[in-house]
Amino acid sequence: MVPENIRKVPRPKNTVVLPTKHENVYMVLGRVGCKYDRGRRLPKNGKVVGHIIDGKYVEKPVSQKRTRLSKRQVSIIRYANVAFAHSMGNGLLKDLGAVYDERDAKNIYCLALMRASFGDIKDYQISRKFQESYASILFPDAAMSKNSISRLLSLLGCDYKGIHDFMENRVKELVTEQTKVLVDGMLKTDTSQINSFAGFSYKERIKGVTDVSIIAAIDAEKKEPICIKMYKGNLPDFVNCADFFDEFSIKGGLVISDKGFPLSKALDRTKDSKIGFLNPIKRSSRIIRKLGLLEDRGFVECSEKDALGKMAQDPDTKLYYYSFLDLDRESKEEHDYVKGKKKRLEPKKFQKKKESFGTVTFVSNMKLTLPEVYQYYALRWEIELLFKTYKSVLSMQTTREHDDDSVIGSEFVNFLSVIMTCRMKNRLGELGYLSDNSYGEMLDRLTDITKASIDPRLEEWTLCTMNANDEELLEKLGLK
Repeated sequence: MVPENIRKVPRPKNTVVLPTKHENVYMVLGRVGCKYDRGRRLPKNGKVVGHIIDGKYVEKPVSQKRTRLSKRQVSIIRYANVAFAHSMGNGLLKDLGAVYDERDAKNIYCLALMRASFGDIKDYQISRKFQESYASILFPDAAMSKNSISRLLSLLGCDYKGIHDFMENRVKELVTEQTKVLVDGMLKTDTSQINSFAGFSYKERIKGVTDVSIIAAIDAEKKEPICIKMYKGNLPDFVNCADFFDEFSIKGGLVISDKGFPLSKALDRTKDSKIGFLNPIKRSSRIIRKLGLLEDRGFVECSEKDALGKMAQDPDTKLYYYSFLDLDRESKEEHDYVKGKKKRLEPKKFQKKKESFGTVTFVSNMKLTLPEVYQYYALRWEIELLFKTYKSVLSMQTTREHDDDSVIGSEFVNFLSVIMTCRMKNRLGELGYLSDNSYGEMLDRLTDITKASIDPRLEEWTLCTMNANDEELLEKLGLK
């Protein structure tokens, strides 16, 4: 029997104290896992790591036989990128816990955390990155091996009800009558030749590259996605959007689409609801000249780029048109056009063409301001790029085939990662760090900030020496 005062003596975590034949001497063994005996789960003890002698812990002397490098514990970890992602996304762990078992919720969250912390990382690379990062300190019992991830994604996709319930909970919590919801459809290249989301044609099967469609609802003020749903890539957006609004009971919002979304379908879908639409139209459309949208444009305030714009309402259809001129894009398109034509350049044709260089025009059933339209479309494009950054990271080395369940599971994890990334990017923007640096550069900078430990078993980690700028960054992010 070990006295209580001996059990309270400070010693390495995950150890157990047992008596010895000697008085006032107790051995300390490491816990190496569990074993099953007649259906009972019992702890399994490992080697002796030290002793408690006269009430003090004494570490066992290191034997002359040195541990192989491949079996040694990591003593330097990537810290700031994981810590920042976790500080922005830890509320998602609670949300996952409302739908999934605690262990499953932790594994799903940890996988999303790794993708947000390290970008487009393949699943078979995660195990090593996990061990070398702060994530292994936050979630030491998370299952991040390539086989565990493969199984997790497959099971996650099988349980679509769980994903639906998670999305529905977010809609109920985040969407009110005042919430400005943007709904966008985006295509992602799908390199799998087995899952059915792509709706392959014979030609596409030969090429082996198809698309899956994702419909996402985005909070325009928080600048992050609210919920998503996957569809086959060969289904038109107006079909997917109708199903999406019905499933998540979104009563209002603004559907931002591309030129493939027919205006007639947009009008039909929105005629008896509060749902609005914002469609880009072709530069050759007659309505642009009819309403004089290329004339008398004014500067668009709050735009990230130098842009001019004009709004007009069609007296016949009562629809609103918003036209923009991107000055940087105008210069580039003009240069490319002249360079491409060279000696074949026709002055009259060039002068007519020049009027539309750098322009984009939208049609909507809602009266908006020019800065709102510009910012909404820019946000839509920004988040679409984020989803495309997290490609189909399923690896053929990890799973035997890219089945539908794994694709659904992987995109759900990507969705969580995008939420974290949006919050990280928004926070860095608020602090002014993105005015002179890209988000990728800032993430690399955070990834280079590490912690070290002389004895990882004691779990005592200290920040490695850094310059004054990095110290200031950590303080502003609340990570120091």
